[in-house]
Order: sequence, then C-alpha cells, then structure tokens
Amino acid sequence: MKKIMLVLARECRMRFRRPAFWVLTFLVPLLLAALYALPVIAANRSAEQAQLLVVDETGLFEHALRPTDEVAFRAMPDIAYARRQMEGDDDVDAILFIPMRETTIPRDAFLYHRSTTPPLALQQYISGQLQMILRNAILEDVYQLDPEVYHSVSTTGISLHMQDAATGRESFAHVKSVVAVVLAFLVVLALIVFGIQVMRSVQEEKATRVAEIVASSVHPVQIMVGKVGGVATTAVTQLVLWVMLTAAAIGGIQAANPDLFSQAREQQTARSLATKGDEATAQYNASVQLVDETVQGLTAINLPLVAGLFLLFFLLGYLLYGALLAALAARLDSDADAFQWVLLFLSPLLLVLMLIPLIVQSPDGLLAQCLSVVPFTAPAAMLLRLPFGIAVWQVILAVVLLVLTFLMAATLAARVYRRHLVK
Repeated sequence: MKKIMLVLARECRMRFRRPAFWVLTFLVPLLLAALYALPVIAANRSAEQAQLLVVDETGLFEHALRPTDEVAFRAMPDIAYARRQMEGDDDVDAILFIPMRETTIPRDAFLYHRSTTPPLALQQYISGQLQMILRNAILEDVYQLDPEVYHSVSTTGISLHMQDAATGRESFAHVKSVVAVVLAFLVVLALIVFGIQVMRSVQEEKATRVAEIVASSVHPVQIMVGKVGGVATTAVTQLVLWVMLTAAAIGGIQAANPDLFSQAREQQTARSLATKGDEATAQYNASVQLVDETVQGLTAINLPLVAGLFLLFFLLGYLLYGALLAALAARLDSDADAFQWVLLFLSPLLLVLMLIPLIVQSPDGLLAQCLSVVPFTAPAAMLLRLPFGIAVWQVILAVVLLVLTFLMAATLAARVYRRHLVK
C-alpha cells in the first residue's frame, strides 16, 4: 500500500505543477457561469433603437408599421430622397422599399442597409410586420372581415403546462433537457481527457524506460493502481473546484440580480401550489417570459444532488475507463494504433451522445433505462436522465454494476499490465 501511495503522490505532484491544470481550473467555472448568465443579460439588455426610412409606393404599409424600442420608422416620398437622407445622416440604419407592381398584391420588399447587416431579429420583425399588414388588408378589402375579430378567433393564446400530479410542480422540460445535455457532454469530455492522461503517462514512461526502473522496486500492478488513483485524485480535485467555483460565480450573479431570481423562485412556489381553482386559472392566463421560465427551471432542479451524482458517476466511469486505457497503453508498442483503439474503447460513450435526442425525448423509456444500467454507457446516460428525476433503485443498480465491472476490468488490466509493462 505504501508503494501505491508513493506512485499516486508522484502522479499528483506532476499534474498539480502544470500551469494548464490551474488555468483550466479557474477558466472552466467562469465559462459555465457566463453560459448561465448570458440568457438573462441578453434578454434584459436594452438595444439601441434602429432608424429605418420607409418608401412605400403601394401606400399600404408606411402608416401601419408599428415602432418599438428596437426600431423606428420614418416615411419618405421616394427612394432617391431616402438615399440622400441615409448618406447625410449616420443615425439612419436602412431603407425599407416596397415598390408598386402591376398586380394588386405586393410581392417584394427590399431593405437597403449599410455595410453592416441588420440583426436577424430586426429582419424577422420587419418581415412579420409586412406580412401582418398585408394579411389585414386582404381580410378587409377582399373578404370584408374585421382583422381583430379574425385574429381573436385564429389565435387562442393557450399554453400547455406540464405539471407533476402529486406535487403540482411544473416540469420545465426544455430547461432540463439543456442541463442534461450539458452534463452528459461534460462527463464524456472529462472521461476522455483524464482517461487519455493515464494512457499517455504510461506510454511516456515506457518510451523513456522509466517504467523499467520503477518496476524494479514497485510491482507493475501497484504502478497501474497508483497511476489511475493519482489521475483520479487530480481529476476529482479539479471537478470539485469546478463545482465550488461555478457555484460561487452563479451565486455572485444571483446576488447581482436579486429581484429577478427571487421573483422566479416565488413564481415556482406559486406554480407548485396553484393546481386547481381560480388561482390556477390566473396562473395559466398569466404570460411567462422566456427568461423567467429559464430561471424557474434552474431553480426547480436539485443542483446539490445533481452535482453529487455527477461526481459519483464521473469517478466510477473514470476508474473503469482509466484501468482499461492504462492496460491498453501497456499493451501497445507504439502510438501508431493508439487513436483507433481509444475510439474503440470509448465508443459506448460516443454512442450515448449520438442517442441524446432519443434519450431526452423519453428519459424514462426502455432505451434510456437500459443504457443507464449498462456500465460502459451508464456514466453519460444517467446524467442525461438526472435532471428529469430517476428512481433510487435504478441509481443503486447502476452504481453496483459499475463497481463490479470496474473490479473485473481492473483484474484483467492488472494481468495485461504485469505482462507487458516490462519486457
């Protein structure tokens, strides 16, 4: 045991001394916190109002276009005058030109802009306005229908909310799907990165003949256990720091926006209680903004439980794949075929990533449950299902099978390691 600890300590020191370890340790939480904050910041950021000149030869649109905080319209008599206005006024962003055609219904509209293309949201808004104005004109002139009456019938505005029958909590399936995909990609990326670190460490020591020197005083199996354990220690340390620093960064974001997050928690609590009666009807009739739904969905997830199970399945998955990749590195004589063999060994994890749409669409389906208990796919498949809720017995079964498979893989890897490490 003492020799194993010596090898483990050596592996830890080598990795803790590398600047890349600490750069990634502090950079990844900042990136995750930025991804968490960007939707809220982008949705609440007040954009500068775009100024558009309108040349409408049909006479249908120029007085019906509705300005907003993002865009303002100004009517012009003709296209030549509008071009001169845009050349002399830097505040003008573009010219909207609707030419007269021989047909009674306009078919084309042109947006003449400067060298910078207008934002896609602005383009979609203008296109939607033109479509709506033209549709209303057709309803009134051709079919003699009141547009307001028509739209009140054609657009009901009803929203379908998914709620748990026992607790009344809303599911927030879209938000949970995004969290599930992020967790799965993180665990697969971490398993690949740290698994390859074990493999490269063994290959480097074989190439430099250090393995033969170490093996003269330490059993090859002890070297393998120490290497896998050393990289696991640094990996878990880095992941724990990622979780803590990300939580601290997210906490800082929430503290900087207390009104937004407190309102989201209150709405989440109200939705869990309002399951029937007038209060529920009022809840359904109230409009829910995308930002509020995102924040409520995140607060509905048990983040400490998710973080704990993430670390557990990462550790078990790493021990399994780390032992196999260490044995593979000891078996290979060169790096020529290493990449193909690594892809073969990691193909179960890549398979789960390919099946993400099917698993997320039906997290309690037969395919998702089978992949969750198969040891080679469980680390990624379990995390895809985790935000949606998993039965406790399934988590226990997956952990037990992972541990048993790791013990068998470690026994097999030890034999390979013992035979091929020192020639």
